[in-house]
Amino acid sequence: MNDEKKNHDDIEKDVENCTRVFTLSEFSRETGIRIELLRRFIKKQTRQMRNEAWEKIYPTIKELIGETDTPRPRRVGPGYRRHQELIEMFSDQKVLLDVFDCLPTGTQQSVLREWESLIKADPSRYSSLNPDENKLMGMFLAMDDETRDRELLSLVKKGRQYISSVR
Repeated sequence: MNDEKKNHDDIEKDVENCTRVFTLSEFSRETGIRIELLRRFIKKQTRQMRNEAWEKIYPTIKELIGETDTPRPRRVGPGYRRHQELIEMFSDQKVLLDVFDCLPTGTQQSVLREWESLIKADPSRYSSLNPDENKLMGMFLAMDDETRDRELLSLVKKGRQYISSVR
């Protein structure tokens, strides 16, 4: 009985520690466990977690509790956004936004200045994008195909370098 209690407390602490690394919504999305169930478990409002739930959680926290030698890559940048406008964009636009979003603010502003020196364009008017993203998208769509490909590849290279340095 005491071993079960200790094991349950260890699991609670592991789940709580994971929510310090991930947001609760990221942890829920990663494991497939409802946010409400995770929240109740952390706040000790439930007695125990079912085996099915633990089997979903354990692979995610295994690295954090030091039981694996092969760490998984960490997410860099914001989580997935869902908006009808974003779903309807073509893949280069989505890649552009994903790479731009993962970059630090200073690098984002640098990219905007570089692109403004290349091309003058009105910002796009997507309601799901912030002003900087709309400015970037407007310039991207105004570029000719060759320039668009070159600049997107250059931005992806910057993004990869940044992500490598963060991980």
